[in-house]
Amino acid sequence: MAICPPFEAVGTATFPSHRFYFADDEDPNKILTRFTVVEGQSVMYYDPFVVEGDEKATRRNLESLTLDEYEKYEKRARTMRFNQIYRETTGRDYLPIYPRNKLTHFLWPADYYGQQHWATTKETHFVDIPPDTKAKKITAQGEERILAESEPRLLQEYRKDDVLNMTLTVLSCAPRVFEIDNFLSEAEVDHIIELANAINLRKSTTTGGGDGNTDGSDSTGTRTSKNSWIDRERSPVVDAIYRRAADLLLLEESLLRRRGKTELPEFGSKKAISESLQLVHYENSQQYTAHHDYGFGDIEDEEQEERYATLLLYLNEGMTGGETCFPRWENAETSDGLCATPKKGKAVLFFSLLPDGNMDDLSQHAAEPVTDGEKWLINMWLHDPWFKQ
Repeated sequence: MAICPPFEAVGTATFPSHRFYFADDEDPNKILTRFTVVEGQSVMYYDPFVVEGDEKATRRNLESLTLDEYEKYEKRARTMRFNQIYRETTGRDYLPIYPRNKLTHFLWPADYYGQQHWATTKETHFVDIPPDTKAKKITAQGEERILAESEPRLLQEYRKDDVLNMTLTVLSCAPRVFEIDNFLSEAEVDHIIELANAINLRKSTTTGGGDGNTDGSDSTGTRTSKNSWIDRERSPVVDAIYRRAADLLLLEESLLRRRGKTELPEFGSKKAISESLQLVHYENSQQYTAHHDYGFGDIEDEEQEERYATLLLYLNEGMTGGETCFPRWENAETSDGLCATPKKGKAVLFFSLLPDGNMDDLSQHAAEPVTDGEKWLINMWLHDPWFKQ
């Protein structure tokens, strides 16, 4: 299922009662340890250096490590000790390597179901798509991309109104999940679908988790859709979607692109915190089984950069199935998962990290199988503190 290098971690995205084992990568028949996933426990450790009841053997094993290896070992041991305290205090496991900084970016509160927040943006809806002669690829860079508050937006003459009000409605408190109706206009959806017709969709990949696949290919059936990527600079319409998303998340729009020398010099990196838009197409029976959007970074990564927020944008509706479901949301009414039904132009926002910097294990989610029709969507992944790739 995964290749776990020494001192590193991998995820299983699994459920209680599932059983796993560690094997020697050079001899798969050599079982090192076995474990069973239990309710309420998210972290399990395998320490090959400790010999139960034999302190001398344990000491000899640790003395065989190089200084670099021992420092990594101590990081894991310190994290394990901190996790015991964190679990006693919060009731959940600590998934990063201790210590990880608090979340850099803003998280909308989710205090009760149905709670609403409002965000405004000058990046209003396009009601008509400009001709290709005007909707050209954006070539400006850095400070050239800045739009002052008093300036009109790009191609304002093709837009509706001067301000767009966006309403975020809480669907779940743990994990934090929100829906935003009419995030995209009909014209914007049509523009993206038109772009899709010119893009070569490929079989979707799964990434992260140290699965050993250098090309990200998925042979497990976890993800059966097709996808491609749309850069922010592809057109002014796509750029407007990024700027609108920044306003929704209360972020500087420049965080969602590479910045110039004078832009946010205090941030510590010129890299964007966002990835390109992922365009995904699900046909009949295709799905993406329950998974997390975060991974487990290299033990030497001091920032421990991870995806902290996901913005899903639905491009069609009317299919049977295809819901976005959160099987582990906390509520007092049902053991069924929380499911968001695709609706053209609607957005679903959820956060994969907690304010203290821990990963939110409850953010596990799935794209349910499409049983009739097809499903189109785009999603934007945002990272904390920035996107390293």
